[in-house]
Amino acid sequence: MISAPNHRLLSNGNNRLLLLAVLLVGISSCELFQPVQETEREDRETLDAIQGRRVYNEETGEWVVLNNMPSEELDTLNWKEVPESQAPPIVSSGAFTDAREQAQPRTNEYGSEFYNAYNVAVILPFLTDRFNPTTGNIDPNSSWALHFYSGAKLALRQLESEGISLKLDVLDSKASTAEVTRLVRSNEALRQSNFILGPYLRDNVRELAEFAKRSEITMASPYSAATDLTSNNPYFIQVSPTLPTHCTAIARHALQRFEPEQIVLVSRDDAAEKSRLQYFQSEHFRRAGSRNANKLQEFIISSQTGDYSDLNDMPFIQLSDTTVFIIPSWEENFIYSFLRKLDLAKEDYQHIIIYGMPQWMRFEYIDLDYYEKMNVHVSSNYYLDPLAPSVQFFKRKYFQDFGAVAPLEAFLGFDTMLYFGRMLKKHGTRFQYALESEPDQYLHTRFEFERVVQPTAATGTENLPIERFENKYVHILRFEDYQFQLTEY
Repeated sequence: MISAPNHRLLSNGNNRLLLLAVLLVGISSCELFQPVQETEREDRETLDAIQGRRVYNEETGEWVVLNNMPSEELDTLNWKEVPESQAPPIVSSGAFTDAREQAQPRTNEYGSEFYNAYNVAVILPFLTDRFNPTTGNIDPNSSWALHFYSGAKLALRQLESEGISLKLDVLDSKASTAEVTRLVRSNEALRQSNFILGPYLRDNVRELAEFAKRSEITMASPYSAATDLTSNNPYFIQVSPTLPTHCTAIARHALQRFEPEQIVLVSRDDAAEKSRLQYFQSEHFRRAGSRNANKLQEFIISSQTGDYSDLNDMPFIQLSDTTVFIIPSWEENFIYSFLRKLDLAKEDYQHIIIYGMPQWMRFEYIDLDYYEKMNVHVSSNYYLDPLAPSVQFFKRKYFQDFGAVAPLEAFLGFDTMLYFGRMLKKHGTRFQYALESEPDQYLHTRFEFERVVQPTAATGTENLPIERFENKYVHILRFEDYQFQLTEY
């Protein structure tokens, strides 16, 4: 357990950020971080929470691929010791100290308690057990947690300037369910927290969510977008929109702009992919006001050979002047084959619009000319406007303080800590019940939380139990001028 008051993190050059890793206590890991389609391959219904390996370099005018969660060996990181007199470290405080007042706090109708200061536990996979003190090397897979935590540190300074006091206890998940279980059973900071932020891996989130439910401690998961993390848990907040939310947002965007007759749902002959089509059909029926409305067209593609040669049968649909294809798949070979065959089949007068999934932004082999010619749109958890003064200021501040370019996870750490810190101050320990009345725009996204409920035979449609609170805001980005940008129509 690390008690982290708002000390400045200092070191030399690009190693400043990496100083954090050796200051945290005890980490072991049972798995490396991989892109979601690798580590969570068994869950076909899980979207990436953070996307964007392919980015546009404005200086060179070229697209480059960034690997924030690398699985292969990187260049050696050389450690440089810094005297404590120059950079006082964040150290364990020993026994847990409670930031809250001892007097009986005031409460509201939700049982929310209000304090002058709140205990916040941040649990992330720093992987410091992989740190080699002999060589000074830090495991590259800890970079996600380091950047997220550094962004959160900047948010703490902003909150302090607003008169919001948080006592942050930083805990290591070790990317291990066993370690999370150990913390749940024995860590005093976790048990006495007013709010929990983290962790990263899906199984770790499940374990901590059940603890939060039993202990009645509000918890926010900043990364995992899986739908089966917990149930009947009003203390669980999901920051990353789930797959059904992405599909509904795509359907809503398409149906607001095109007639249902122009829309074709496309899927491989795969049970998981075909089941996703129901999300689009449901939104169509909702907008039509009846489940008796004609269904959106569906085109199911089978391939016994693996090369999708069935796509040679392109008269599968009579292309109109404008045809909209929605493809809820992220199998790159299939997407590439479909775009290539569609490009060959369409006439010059025919206009094609394609909606895809967030993972499309990370594809490495598809010719981007297809994205441009086919007017590709994707859903996304985030959008960073490079011209926004607030985004530019954050990038400069992050580099100034940590000697590193701010990746997406730094924005995520900053935004979530800032938003939830303000909610704690304004609405107390059970602020989740006020989330729906507090939508707000932050750097990387807009927070628009809604309660997720499931009707049951016992409850019907009234007084429904809360499954969780989920951020329902999804960006729709259009590929134009060889970059993804917000749609303007």
